[in-house]
Amino acid sequence: MTKFSDEFINKVKQHWEENKNTINGKKEGGVHRKVTRDKKFTADDLAEYFNISTGQAKRIIYHK
Repeated sequence: MTKFSDEFINKVKQHWEENKNTINGKKEGGVHRKVTRDKKFTADDLAEYFNISTGQAKRIIYHK
């Protein structure tokens, strides 16, 4: 397992608290009728922002 510094962990947690469940964009879909859904900020977006895996992001958020 990768070990992260406390400074990095605090930065990730702070970014998560500021942005979790905020609307990150709109997604259109639907075959027979058009449906627009709001895309929320998730752990996948957090992982992409900090260039780490989704599992590492979830581990930092929930277990540290």
